[in-house]
Amino acid sequence: MTRLFISLYIFITLALIGLSAGLERLFIVNEVAPIGVSYATFIQSANKQKLDLSALLKELDLHSQTKLIKDIAWSPEDLAALNQGEVLTFLDPQLGEQLYIKVNELQLLEILLPKPSSNSQQFFIYSIVFFLLLGVVIALWTWPLWRDLTRLQKTVSQVLPDGTIAPNHIGKNSLISPIAHAINDMGAQINELIQNQRELSGAVAHEFRTPLARLKFSLAMQPQNSSEPWLEMQQDINELERLVQEMLDYASSNVQIPEMNWTEIPVKQLCHKITQKLTASHLQGIQIQLQGDDIYVLADEHFIERAVSNLIVNAARYAKHKLHINIYKDAQYTQICIEDDGKGIAPDLRDKVFHPFYRPDESRNRTQGGAGLGLAIVKRIIDWHKGQCFVTDSTLGGAKFVIQLKNTD
Repeated sequence: MTRLFISLYIFITLALIGLSAGLERLFIVNEVAPIGVSYATFIQSANKQKLDLSALLKELDLHSQTKLIKDIAWSPEDLAALNQGEVLTFLDPQLGEQLYIKVNELQLLEILLPKPSSNSQQFFIYSIVFFLLLGVVIALWTWPLWRDLTRLQKTVSQVLPDGTIAPNHIGKNSLISPIAHAINDMGAQINELIQNQRELSGAVAHEFRTPLARLKFSLAMQPQNSSEPWLEMQQDINELERLVQEMLDYASSNVQIPEMNWTEIPVKQLCHKITQKLTASHLQGIQIQLQGDDIYVLADEHFIERAVSNLIVNAARYAKHKLHINIYKDAQYTQICIEDDGKGIAPDLRDKVFHPFYRPDESRNRTQGGAGLGLAIVKRIIDWHKGQCFVTDSTLGGAKFVIQLKNTD
Protein backbone atom coordinates (compact mmCIF):
# COMPACT_ATOMS: atom_id res chain seq x y z
CA MET A 1 0.00 0.00 0.00
CA THR A 2 2.93 2.35 0.58
CA ARG A 3 4.05 1.85 -3.01
CA LEU A 4 0.53 2.56 -4.26
CA PHE A 5 0.25 5.77 -2.20
CA ILE A 6 3.64 7.11 -3.29
CA SER A 7 2.94 6.35 -6.94
CA LEU A 8 -0.46 8.08 -6.85
CA TYR A 9 0.93 11.09 -4.96
CA ILE A 10 3.80 11.63 -7.39
CA PHE A 11 1.56 11.15 -10.42
CA ILE A 12 -1.10 13.65 -9.28
CA THR A 13 1.57 16.20 -8.31
CA LEU A 14 3.25 16.01 -11.71
CA ALA A 15 -0.13 16.08 -13.47
CA LEU A 16 -1.21 19.25 -11.64
CA ILE A 17 2.08 20.99 -12.41
CA GLY A 18 2.00 19.99 -16.08
CA LEU A 19 -1.64 20.93 -16.65
CA SER A 20 -1.29 24.27 -14.88
CA ALA A 21 1.79 25.24 -16.87
CA GLY A 22 0.28 24.16 -20.20
CA LEU A 23 -3.14 25.77 -19.76
CA GLU A 24 -1.71 29.03 -18.47
CA ARG A 25 0.34 29.35 -21.64
CA LEU A 26 -2.84 28.70 -23.63
CA PHE A 27 -5.39 30.86 -21.80
CA ILE A 28 -3.49 33.54 -19.90
CA VAL A 29 -1.98 35.76 -22.61
CA ASN A 30 -0.77 39.26 -21.89
CA GLU A 31 -2.08 42.14 -23.95
CA VAL A 32 0.61 42.94 -26.53
CA ALA A 33 1.04 45.47 -29.31
CA PRO A 34 0.87 44.47 -33.01
CA ILE A 35 4.62 44.21 -33.19
CA GLY A 36 4.81 42.24 -29.94
CA VAL A 37 5.80 45.09 -27.55
CA SER A 38 3.78 47.14 -25.07
CA TYR A 39 1.75 50.14 -26.26
CA ALA A 40 3.99 52.54 -24.44
CA THR A 41 7.18 51.22 -25.99
CA PHE A 42 5.53 51.02 -29.39
CA ILE A 43 4.24 54.59 -29.32
CA GLN A 44 7.54 55.93 -27.96
CA SER A 45 9.40 54.20 -30.79
CA ALA A 46 6.99 55.60 -33.37
CA ASN A 47 7.39 59.13 -32.00
CA LYS A 48 11.18 58.93 -32.24
CA GLN A 49 10.84 57.85 -35.86
CA LYS A 50 8.71 60.99 -36.55
CA LEU A 51 5.68 58.91 -37.58
CA ASP A 52 2.17 60.34 -37.71
CA LEU A 53 0.90 59.32 -34.28
CA SER A 54 -2.69 60.43 -35.03
CA ALA A 55 -2.96 58.14 -38.04
CA LEU A 56 -1.22 55.29 -36.21
CA LEU A 57 -3.55 55.55 -33.21
CA LYS A 58 -6.55 55.62 -35.52
CA GLU A 59 -5.39 52.38 -37.13
CA LEU A 60 -5.00 50.86 -33.66
CA ASP A 61 -8.51 52.06 -32.74
CA LEU A 62 -7.18 54.03 -29.79
CA HIS A 63 -8.82 57.26 -28.62
CA SER A 64 -6.52 60.27 -28.13
CA GLN A 65 -6.70 64.00 -27.50
CA THR A 66 -4.26 66.87 -27.34
CA LYS A 67 -3.72 68.71 -24.06
CA LEU A 68 -1.50 71.53 -22.87
CA ILE A 69 1.36 70.48 -20.67
CA LYS A 70 0.66 73.29 -18.22
CA ASP A 71 -2.91 72.12 -17.66
CA ILE A 72 -1.66 69.11 -15.69
CA ALA A 73 0.33 69.33 -12.50
CA TRP A 74 3.40 67.27 -13.26
CA SER A 75 6.01 66.28 -10.80
CA PRO A 76 9.56 67.33 -11.67
CA GLU A 77 10.46 63.70 -12.41
CA ASP A 78 7.49 63.16 -14.75
CA LEU A 79 8.11 66.48 -16.48
CA ALA A 80 11.74 65.59 -17.04
CA ALA A 81 10.69 62.21 -18.50
CA LEU A 82 8.26 63.90 -20.90
CA ASN A 83 10.95 66.30 -22.03
CA GLN A 84 13.19 63.31 -22.79
CA GLY A 85 10.51 61.83 -25.08
CA GLU A 86 9.41 59.03 -22.75
CA VAL A 87 5.83 57.79 -22.54
CA LEU A 88 4.21 58.09 -19.11
CA THR A 89 1.60 55.57 -18.00
CA PHE A 90 -1.18 56.29 -15.50
CA LEU A 91 -4.13 54.23 -14.34
CA ASP A 92 -7.46 55.88 -13.67
CA PRO A 93 -10.06 53.74 -11.81
CA GLN A 94 -12.82 55.04 -14.09
CA LEU A 95 -11.14 55.78 -17.39
CA GLY A 96 -8.66 52.96 -17.31
CA GLU A 97 -5.05 53.09 -18.41
CA GLN A 98 -3.76 56.37 -19.95
CA LEU A 99 -0.59 57.12 -21.86
CA TYR A 100 1.00 60.60 -22.19
CA ILE A 101 3.64 61.61 -24.70
CA LYS A 102 5.00 65.07 -25.52
CA VAL A 103 4.41 66.19 -29.12
CA ASN A 104 5.84 69.75 -28.95
CA GLU A 105 7.01 72.30 -26.41
CA LEU A 106 3.51 73.16 -25.26
CA GLN A 107 1.35 70.16 -26.01
CA LEU A 108 1.18 66.46 -25.22
CA LEU A 109 -0.96 63.64 -26.46
CA GLU A 110 -3.28 61.77 -24.07
CA ILE A 111 -4.05 58.20 -25.24
CA LEU A 112 -6.82 56.14 -23.66
CA LEU A 113 -6.18 52.40 -23.79
CA PRO A 114 -9.18 50.09 -24.02
CA LYS A 115 -10.30 48.49 -20.74
CA PRO A 116 -9.42 44.82 -20.50
CA SER A 117 -12.34 42.52 -21.08
CA SER A 118 -13.74 40.49 -18.22
CA ASN A 119 -11.87 37.19 -17.60
CA SER A 120 -14.76 35.39 -15.84
CA GLN A 121 -15.79 33.49 -18.97
CA GLN A 122 -12.17 32.67 -19.76
CA PHE A 123 -11.61 31.43 -16.19
CA PHE A 124 -14.74 29.27 -16.41
CA ILE A 125 -13.51 27.65 -19.62
CA TYR A 126 -10.06 27.26 -18.09
CA SER A 127 -11.52 25.48 -15.06
CA ILE A 128 -13.61 23.08 -17.16
CA VAL A 129 -10.69 22.17 -19.40
CA PHE A 130 -8.36 21.80 -16.40
CA PHE A 131 -10.56 19.35 -14.48
CA LEU A 132 -11.49 17.41 -17.61
CA LEU A 133 -7.83 16.92 -18.46
CA LEU A 134 -7.07 16.04 -14.83
CA GLY A 135 -9.75 13.35 -14.99
CA VAL A 136 -8.25 12.00 -18.21
CA VAL A 137 -4.71 11.72 -16.82
CA ILE A 138 -5.98 10.10 -13.60
CA ALA A 139 -7.97 7.65 -15.72
CA LEU A 140 -4.80 6.81 -17.64
CA TRP A 141 -3.05 6.09 -14.33
CA THR A 142 -5.89 4.01 -12.90
CA TRP A 143 -6.54 1.99 -16.08
CA PRO A 144 -3.72 -0.57 -15.48
CA LEU A 145 -4.85 -0.82 -11.86
CA TRP A 146 -8.47 -1.33 -12.90
CA ARG A 147 -7.39 -3.89 -15.51
CA ASP A 148 -5.40 -5.92 -12.97
CA LEU A 149 -8.18 -5.73 -10.37
CA THR A 150 -10.72 -6.92 -12.93
CA ARG A 151 -8.45 -9.80 -13.91
CA LEU A 152 -7.94 -10.67 -10.25
CA GLN A 153 -11.69 -10.56 -9.61
CA LYS A 154 -12.36 -12.97 -12.45
CA THR A 155 -9.69 -15.34 -11.15
CA VAL A 156 -11.01 -15.56 -7.58
CA SER A 157 -14.67 -15.70 -8.66
CA GLN A 158 -14.18 -18.68 -10.97
CA VAL A 159 -13.75 -21.87 -8.99
CA LEU A 160 -12.26 -24.76 -10.94
CA PRO A 161 -14.18 -28.06 -11.23
CA ASP A 162 -11.97 -29.63 -8.56
CA GLY A 163 -12.89 -26.87 -6.08
CA THR A 164 -9.60 -24.99 -6.27
CA ILE A 165 -8.75 -21.46 -7.43
CA ALA A 166 -6.57 -21.01 -10.49
CA PRO A 167 -3.38 -18.97 -9.91
CA ASN A 168 -3.43 -15.42 -11.21
CA HIS A 169 -0.71 -14.06 -13.47
CA ILE A 170 -0.43 -10.45 -12.32
CA GLY A 171 3.03 -9.09 -13.16
CA LYS A 172 5.54 -8.10 -10.51
CA ASN A 173 5.47 -4.50 -11.73
CA SER A 174 1.75 -4.17 -11.00
CA LEU A 175 0.73 -2.00 -8.08
CA ILE A 176 -1.40 -4.86 -6.71
CA SER A 177 1.27 -7.53 -7.08
CA PRO A 178 1.51 -8.03 -3.26
CA ILE A 179 -2.25 -8.69 -3.14
CA ALA A 180 -2.04 -11.04 -6.13
CA HIS A 181 0.87 -12.90 -4.54
CA ALA A 182 -1.07 -13.26 -1.26
CA ILE A 183 -4.09 -14.63 -3.15
CA ASN A 184 -1.85 -17.14 -4.93
CA ASP A 185 -0.52 -18.28 -1.55
CA MET A 186 -4.06 -18.57 -0.25
CA GLY A 187 -5.02 -20.60 -3.32
CA ALA A 188 -2.09 -22.93 -2.74
CA GLN A 189 -3.19 -23.45 0.86
CA ILE A 190 -6.74 -24.15 -0.30
CA ASN A 191 -5.41 -26.68 -2.79
CA GLU A 192 -3.41 -28.36 -0.05
CA LEU A 193 -6.42 -28.48 2.28
CA ILE A 194 -8.59 -29.99 -0.43
CA GLN A 195 -5.91 -32.54 -1.26
CA ASN A 196 -5.55 -33.45 2.40
CA GLN A 197 -9.31 -33.82 2.66
CA ARG A 198 -9.34 -36.17 -0.29
CA GLU A 199 -6.48 -38.19 1.12
CA LEU A 200 -8.24 -38.34 4.47
CA SER A 201 -11.43 -39.61 2.86
CA GLY A 202 -9.50 -42.21 0.87
CA ALA A 203 -7.53 -43.27 3.92
CA VAL A 204 -10.68 -43.61 6.02
CA ALA A 205 -12.27 -45.83 3.39
CA HIS A 206 -9.10 -47.89 2.97
CA GLU A 207 -8.26 -48.28 6.65
CA PHE A 208 -11.79 -49.15 7.72
CA ARG A 209 -12.40 -51.64 4.94
CA THR A 210 -10.05 -54.35 6.28
CA PRO A 211 -11.20 -54.51 9.92
CA LEU A 212 -14.83 -54.25 8.85
CA ALA A 213 -14.37 -57.15 6.46
CA ARG A 214 -12.86 -59.21 9.28
CA LEU A 215 -15.73 -58.29 11.56
CA LYS A 216 -18.30 -59.32 8.97
CA PHE A 217 -16.55 -62.61 8.44
CA SER A 218 -16.29 -63.29 12.18
CA LEU A 219 -19.94 -62.45 12.72
CA ALA A 220 -20.90 -64.88 9.98
CA MET A 221 -19.11 -67.57 11.98
CA GLN A 222 -21.26 -66.75 15.05
CA PRO A 223 -18.33 -66.84 17.52
CA GLN A 224 -18.71 -67.56 21.22
CA ASN A 225 -17.43 -65.24 23.92
CA SER A 226 -13.66 -65.55 24.59
CA SER A 227 -13.23 -67.75 21.53
CA GLU A 228 -10.49 -66.92 19.06
CA PRO A 229 -12.85 -65.30 16.48
CA TRP A 230 -14.44 -63.27 19.27
CA LEU A 231 -11.03 -62.04 20.46
CA GLU A 232 -10.12 -61.11 16.89
CA MET A 233 -13.29 -59.07 16.61
CA GLN A 234 -12.37 -57.29 19.83
CA GLN A 235 -8.95 -56.48 18.38
CA ASP A 236 -10.61 -55.18 15.20
CA ILE A 237 -12.84 -52.91 17.25
CA ASN A 238 -9.81 -51.58 19.15
CA GLU A 239 -8.05 -50.97 15.85
CA LEU A 240 -11.03 -49.03 14.51
CA GLU A 241 -11.11 -46.90 17.64
CA ARG A 242 -7.40 -46.21 17.30
CA LEU A 243 -7.79 -45.25 13.65
CA VAL A 244 -10.69 -42.92 14.39
CA GLN A 245 -8.77 -41.20 17.19
CA GLU A 246 -5.66 -40.80 15.03
CA MET A 247 -7.63 -39.28 12.18
CA LEU A 248 -9.49 -36.94 14.52
CA ASP A 249 -6.17 -35.78 15.99
CA TYR A 250 -4.77 -35.04 12.57
CA ALA A 251 -7.96 -33.27 11.48
CA SER A 252 -7.77 -31.05 14.57
CA SER A 253 -4.20 -30.07 13.65
CA ASN A 254 -5.15 -29.36 10.04
CA VAL A 255 -6.51 -25.92 10.88
CA GLN A 256 -4.90 -22.63 11.77
CA ILE A 257 -2.17 -22.48 14.38
CA PRO A 258 -3.86 -22.92 17.79
CA GLU A 259 -3.27 -20.66 20.73
CA MET A 260 0.14 -21.61 22.10
CA ASN A 261 0.94 -21.70 25.81
CA TRP A 262 4.62 -20.75 25.65
CA THR A 263 6.70 -21.76 28.66
CA GLU A 264 10.19 -22.92 29.60
CA ILE A 265 10.21 -26.71 29.26
CA PRO A 266 12.86 -29.00 30.82
CA VAL A 267 13.40 -31.28 27.84
CA LYS A 268 15.11 -34.16 29.63
CA GLN A 269 12.47 -34.32 32.34
CA LEU A 270 9.74 -34.25 29.71
CA CYS A 271 11.30 -37.17 27.81
CA HIS A 272 11.69 -39.13 31.03
CA LYS A 273 8.02 -38.59 31.88
CA ILE A 274 6.96 -39.75 28.42
CA THR A 275 9.01 -42.95 28.56
CA GLN A 276 7.59 -43.76 31.99
CA LYS A 277 4.08 -43.28 30.64
CA LEU A 278 4.68 -45.48 27.57
CA THR A 279 6.60 -48.26 29.28
CA ALA A 280 3.62 -50.52 29.88
CA SER A 281 1.89 -49.91 26.55
CA HIS A 282 4.59 -49.54 23.87
CA LEU A 283 8.08 -50.02 25.33
CA GLN A 284 7.90 -53.52 26.75
CA GLY A 285 11.02 -55.55 25.98
CA ILE A 286 12.93 -52.49 24.69
CA GLN A 287 16.01 -51.07 26.38
CA ILE A 288 15.55 -47.31 26.81
CA GLN A 289 18.54 -45.02 27.17
CA LEU A 290 18.05 -41.30 27.88
CA GLN A 291 21.12 -39.05 27.68
CA GLY A 292 21.68 -35.32 27.69
CA ASP A 293 21.91 -32.28 29.91
CA ASP A 294 19.07 -30.49 31.65
CA ILE A 295 18.17 -28.18 28.77
CA TYR A 296 15.22 -25.79 28.65
CA VAL A 297 13.38 -24.68 25.49
CA LEU A 298 10.60 -22.14 25.00
CA ALA A 299 7.62 -24.09 23.62
CA ASP A 300 4.13 -25.37 24.30
CA GLU A 301 4.57 -28.32 26.64
CA HIS A 302 1.37 -30.10 25.58
CA PHE A 303 2.26 -30.10 21.88
CA ILE A 304 5.95 -30.89 22.36
CA GLU A 305 4.98 -33.82 24.58
CA ARG A 306 2.64 -35.03 21.86
CA ALA A 307 5.36 -34.77 19.18
CA VAL A 308 8.00 -36.59 21.24
CA SER A 309 5.46 -39.27 22.22
CA ASN A 310 4.60 -39.91 18.58
CA LEU A 311 8.27 -40.30 17.67
CA ILE A 312 8.94 -42.67 20.58
CA VAL A 313 5.89 -44.80 19.70
CA ASN A 314 6.97 -44.86 16.06
CA ALA A 315 10.52 -45.91 17.02
CA ALA A 316 9.18 -48.59 19.36
CA ARG A 317 7.20 -50.19 16.52
CA TYR A 318 10.35 -50.88 14.52
CA ALA A 319 12.99 -51.20 17.24
CA LYS A 320 14.34 -54.70 17.84
CA HIS A 321 15.84 -54.25 21.28
CA LYS A 322 17.16 -50.69 21.78
CA LEU A 323 15.79 -47.16 21.73
CA HIS A 324 18.02 -44.19 22.56
CA ILE A 325 16.92 -40.63 23.33
CA ASN A 326 19.71 -38.04 23.17
CA ILE A 327 19.39 -34.33 23.88
CA TYR A 328 21.96 -31.89 22.47
CA LYS A 329 22.38 -28.15 22.48
CA ASP A 330 24.59 -25.95 20.31
CA ALA A 331 24.85 -22.20 19.78
CA GLN A 332 21.47 -21.94 18.04
CA TYR A 333 19.40 -25.09 18.44
CA THR A 334 18.34 -27.74 20.89
CA GLN A 335 17.99 -31.20 19.32
CA ILE A 336 15.93 -34.11 20.57
CA CYS A 337 17.18 -37.27 18.82
CA ILE A 338 15.25 -40.55 18.99
CA GLU A 339 17.07 -43.60 17.55
CA ASP A 340 16.13 -47.26 17.15
CA ASP A 341 17.94 -50.40 16.03
CA GLY A 342 15.33 -51.35 13.43
CA LYS A 343 15.74 -51.60 9.70
CA GLY A 344 15.85 -47.82 9.14
CA ILE A 345 14.37 -45.71 6.35
CA ALA A 346 15.75 -45.43 2.82
CA PRO A 347 17.15 -41.96 1.94
CA ASP A 348 14.62 -41.44 -0.88
CA LEU A 349 11.72 -41.99 1.56
CA ARG A 350 12.85 -39.76 4.41
CA ASP A 351 10.93 -36.70 3.25
CA LYS A 352 7.81 -38.71 2.43
CA VAL A 353 7.43 -40.26 5.88
CA PHE A 354 6.18 -36.91 7.23
CA HIS A 355 3.39 -36.77 4.63
CA PRO A 356 -0.05 -37.70 5.94
CA PHE A 357 -1.16 -41.30 5.33
CA TYR A 358 2.23 -42.33 4.00
CA ARG A 359 3.72 -45.58 5.31
CA PRO A 360 7.03 -46.85 3.92
CA ASP A 361 6.11 -50.45 4.67
CA GLU A 362 2.68 -51.08 3.18
CA SER A 363 2.86 -54.74 4.21
CA ARG A 364 3.30 -54.17 7.91
CA ASN A 365 1.03 -56.20 10.12
CA ARG A 366 -1.54 -55.11 12.64
CA THR A 367 0.93 -54.86 15.51
CA GLN A 368 2.68 -52.13 13.59
CA GLY A 369 -0.61 -50.59 12.52
CA GLY A 370 -1.58 -46.96 12.25
CA ALA A 371 -2.97 -44.69 9.60
CA GLY A 372 0.33 -42.99 8.82
CA LEU A 373 -0.63 -39.77 10.61
CA GLY A 374 1.68 -39.80 13.64
CA LEU A 375 4.71 -38.33 11.88
CA ALA A 376 2.53 -35.85 9.97
CA ILE A 377 1.25 -34.55 13.31
CA VAL A 378 4.84 -34.28 14.57
CA LYS A 379 5.81 -32.24 11.49
CA ARG A 380 2.89 -29.89 11.97
CA ILE A 381 3.60 -29.31 15.66
CA ILE A 382 7.27 -28.53 14.99
CA ASP A 383 6.25 -26.15 12.19
CA TRP A 384 4.08 -24.30 14.70
CA HIS A 385 7.21 -23.86 16.82
CA LYS A 386 9.26 -22.60 13.84
CA GLY A 387 11.57 -25.60 14.17
CA GLN A 388 12.60 -28.52 11.98
CA CYS A 389 11.97 -32.23 12.02
CA PHE A 390 13.92 -34.72 9.89
CA VAL A 391 15.17 -38.30 9.81
CA THR A 392 18.64 -39.71 9.18
CA ASP A 393 20.70 -42.82 9.90
CA SER A 394 21.13 -44.05 13.45
CA THR A 395 24.33 -45.34 14.98
CA LEU A 396 22.20 -48.27 16.19
CA GLY A 397 21.52 -49.29 12.60
CA GLY A 398 17.95 -48.04 12.35
CA ALA A 399 16.34 -44.62 11.92
CA LYS A 400 17.20 -41.45 13.80
CA PHE A 401 14.41 -38.86 14.10
CA VAL A 402 15.51 -35.35 15.10
CA ILE A 403 13.43 -32.48 16.50
CA GLN A 404 15.30 -29.18 16.22
CA LEU A 405 14.08 -26.18 18.25
CA LYS A 406 15.60 -22.73 18.65
CA ASN A 407 17.29 -21.98 21.96
CA THR A 408 15.64 -19.60 24.37
CA ASP A 409 18.81 -17.63 25.15
